[in-house]
Amino acid sequence: MKYGGILRIGFKLLVNDKAKFSALLIGITFAVFLMMQMTAMFAGILNRAYSTVTNIGAGMWIMDPAVNTASSAIPLPDYLLDAVRSMDGVSYAVPLFIGGALVKLDSGTYQSVTVVGLDDTSLFGRPELLQGNIQDIYADNSFLVVNDAEFSKLENPKIGTSFELNDHRGTIVGIARVAANGLNGVPTLYTTYSRAIEYLRRPRFTISYVLVQPKSVAPWPASSSKSPSSVMSPLPRMNSTNVFPITTPTRPVLAPTSC
Repeated sequence: MKYGGILRIGFKLLVNDKAKFSALLIGITFAVFLMMQMTAMFAGILNRAYSTVTNIGAGMWIMDPAVNTASSAIPLPDYLLDAVRSMDGVSYAVPLFIGGALVKLDSGTYQSVTVVGLDDTSLFGRPELLQGNIQDIYADNSFLVVNDAEFSKLENPKIGTSFELNDHRGTIVGIARVAANGLNGVPTLYTTYSRAIEYLRRPRFTISYVLVQPKSVAPWPASSSKSPSSVMSPLPRMNSTNVFPITTPTRPVLAPTSC
């Protein structure tokens, strides 16, 4: 081999000084560890940043164009829901409410929470229950709590645990789990849409997002008389609306069922 002798000399120079060789191995190992750690942290932050989209599982989201993250919703006008439901290519559309609140626990402490209001009729986007019955969410003051990394901040509630939210009494009727934890580090409560907008202080418009299930995943024909652009065209005076399709939902899409 032409370079065999040079490589052999280089290897001996590298390993002959044990102190330098050990420091070199430690340095390389630590550098690789840092690269893997930063990559894992970046991937974890990205996964938590869109956890709301992952957990709800809608095929299409309609939102205000100024929205930067799913947890910071800008309310949409109520008539937009009827406009979306009137489109030819829409199988069904339901409202979704997402808002922050401060709850008072039995111990007297206060804790910030995220409240998700699901469509009263279909409960589209409901989480998987670990304990309890989903029908109990229709009872007075009923909430579902997500058992995730922030669960202990609510003092590990059980079914029947009560709390206070904006001078309203709330009761835990179910413990659920979701596919991805949130990024904000606060517990999550699920309830019905009507109860969420009743309990939380809200502006004139109450719909955070409109969740749409299209009849087909094929692109919308540009010549359609009721394409999204034609229906949304009167809205620029009151904030135009963006439509974000999600062609590969991360969880099965459940059709609404009557109660």
